[in-house]
Amino acid sequence: MCLTFPNVFLRMLLMSLPLSCSITVPAGTFTAKCHERHFWLSVKASFLGSAVQFNVEDSTGIHFLSSQRAAECGYTVVWNHHGDLVFRASYLACYVENRRDTEFRLQVWFVNRQSDGSVEAYPFKLHCSVTEPLSPREIVCEENYMEVSIQWYIPVEAEQFRMERVIFYRPGDAHPASQSVKEAEALGYHIVATDTRLLLRGAYSSPFFYMRKEQDIQMEAVDAIIVVQLEGASIPVEISMACTKNEAVVDGLHLLWSFPLAVSSLVHDLFRNGRIRMEVGGRMLSDCEMHESGYKATLKDLTMEIRIPSEANGAQIKSGVIKGQYVQSLSVELFYMHHWEDVIWLHTQHRSFRLLHTPYVPQTPTLINDTVSSTSMFSVTLGVFPADVSLQNITVGNDTMTWTKAQYQGLHLTQLLFTNGSHAYTLHVPFSHPLVTQKVISKHYRRHVLALTFDFFILPEEEHFSYSTDVVSDLKVPAVPARLEGRCTERGIVVLLHYGSEDVQWELYVGQRRIDWELVWLGGYKLKSEDDHLSVELPLYSPGMTYEDLSLKDLVAKVEVSALDVLTLKVQHSLVQRCTFPVRDLLACLPEGRMVVVADTTRSIPPVLPNSTTLLDSSCTPVATDSTRALFNFSLDSCGTTMTVEGNFLLYENQIRYMQTFLPKEDPLIHVDSPYRLTLQCRYPLNNTRTLTLHPLRNATIHRPSLPWKQT
Repeated sequence: MCLTFPNVFLRMLLMSLPLSCSITVPAGTFTAKCHERHFWLSVKASFLGSAVQFNVEDSTGIHFLSSQRAAECGYTVVWNHHGDLVFRASYLACYVENRRDTEFRLQVWFVNRQSDGSVEAYPFKLHCSVTEPLSPREIVCEENYMEVSIQWYIPVEAEQFRMERVIFYRPGDAHPASQSVKEAEALGYHIVATDTRLLLRGAYSSPFFYMRKEQDIQMEAVDAIIVVQLEGASIPVEISMACTKNEAVVDGLHLLWSFPLAVSSLVHDLFRNGRIRMEVGGRMLSDCEMHESGYKATLKDLTMEIRIPSEANGAQIKSGVIKGQYVQSLSVELFYMHHWEDVIWLHTQHRSFRLLHTPYVPQTPTLINDTVSSTSMFSVTLGVFPADVSLQNITVGNDTMTWTKAQYQGLHLTQLLFTNGSHAYTLHVPFSHPLVTQKVISKHYRRHVLALTFDFFILPEEEHFSYSTDVVSDLKVPAVPARLEGRCTERGIVVLLHYGSEDVQWELYVGQRRIDWELVWLGGYKLKSEDDHLSVELPLYSPGMTYEDLSLKDLVAKVEVSALDVLTLKVQHSLVQRCTFPVRDLLACLPEGRMVVVADTTRSIPPVLPNSTTLLDSSCTPVATDSTRALFNFSLDSCGTTMTVEGNFLLYENQIRYMQTFLPKEDPLIHVDSPYRLTLQCRYPLNNTRTLTLHPLRNATIHRPSLPWKQT
């Protein structure tokens, strides 16, 4: 059932409106039970609005419970280890309908304020009864108050019965403090007598509470005597209580909490210890379950030590941020009850409801790098985080994105959920992703770097923290063999030696000759060294160049290059590069003892017709001509070629001539010699004519009428 209201003053409404509702609540939203002398009502975390409140109702009306009033009256509101809201009320709390201390009824209102300002109120009628009679003395240590009730047999309805005074006494005080009941209630105490019991309750740190140590354990206590007037007689009733205030500590992989077995202010003379009973996270633990789950309860020097495994079901990790550092505290919702007997009290039940917290400890999230370089995919897992931590953003490189945007960006981000409510995050990113940085670190390896920042927030405090890391993976680059490459240019041929990924020292050969600095200087080679290759440019008319075809149209040149492994002295790679070059003037001295000449005869004055030229032997005419050039191809022992010896060389010489049939009268330089004469020379070493030389005729000097032009 519920009531829904707009923004109004809730308390006044709850006192005046009828209790009715038509809103359907999801099953399991509210859970009510009777447990350990308390009403329990829990509300699922998912159902809670922006603000919540509990009110109680009795025959006098609806009562608002402030924090102070709740502690005085025996009410507690806490969060359990699931994040649900838990309302707990003592059977002996204010506004509870008590029927002879055996049957108890309570009307509760849960008020839920939504984010839009509307208010919903849900009424609950709770009914509990005790299955076992209340013990002679029962002490309750709640989160926000202490309560003690003792058994007595004086009927409240007895004539001349009244509670007169309360006397508080503390160790070391010279005089006890005597207060009337009304004065004590004004100080925050709740004192009441039922049919069978006398009760004292107060919030922690109330006046006359004091701190004491038992077995080096800090405790808060109050010692009091209630003076009862009955039929003219004053009857003092001793009524004291004490609760531990120590927090838990981390002991290895356990949460350790201790309490004294016997509190001196509560035990009188002969003490006989009874058993303890323990619950964790609202679940009662049997001796067998405690043993199997790793829980330990050990008596040590009159101190009971309870160890709870940090991974146990019911242990909860609370997150926080201190100075930007992510921190964690281990907490356990613990209930324990201790029984004992002494001379005065035949049976005492001491109940404690404690939400234990360890101090906050800095924590660095664990990054598990499952990247396998051969898959070319980053694979990382970050965690493990408790349920109160959520991922807000992720930054890869310099790009910050939400979870949804990350999926669109090609990042595979998922959340891993574990049975204890904790979780982790996995991220898969291919090496080829644009946000992955790549760098060549050697011939054989390429480094991939994934720069990550995870931004988290903690609920419900909405604190923020970040975790940054660089994930590095070196990928072995597939072996790339060295290779030779040839290119044609306007001036010659370029040969490139690509090193590849092989760790080899190379030497280059042109034909049978190693390319060294002497050859580079003599041939006019141009060398250029880069990180991944070496280039050598060979001019067209340089040593190492061979020529396969010469015509009036073009020249086909060839270079043969080989790469030799210096360690093995074996040729590993070779290249034959051919290039075709346009021809204008050229003299080729071929190794088989022939001359091939392309000569432009039109550059003389006056111009000479190419098809009218001959060699020294006038029967040797061009093998081909065009409008400006003539092509001669003849052996060195023909066409009037002469041979002389000059030092260590054989000099072969011939001429291209043009004989006129008449002499122009207007030319004052006419003589009987031919007007056009181009001298051709080939020089061979005396002991080897198997060499080839190539010369550009355009560098020749042609005179009018003519002078010999020698080309060697």
